[in-house]
Amino acid sequence: MSATAAKEETVKNLKQSTDDLQDELHNAANQAGRKVRGMIDNAGDEVTHVSDRLASEFQTNPLRSGVIALGVGVLLGALLRR
Repeated sequence: MSATAAKEETVKNLKQSTDDLQDELHNAANQAGRKVRGMIDNAGDEVTHVSDRLASEFQTNPLRSGVIALGVGVLLGALLRR
């Protein structure tokens, strides 16, 4: 094998390795994106569920809800003054 042929073979191997690495990185990024989208969807579902429960609680027990909101407001106000 001549020096030129050896160089060409080395370049070919490096190109193949680079292509393989690029494919692996692309696949890893796609997997990460799918996982993040799934987590965001789950969080959105949970926020919707909690929001619905809060709305129901406010409608069912408006006085208790108002007192709780007032207490939370006073507590936050005291904490933020510091």
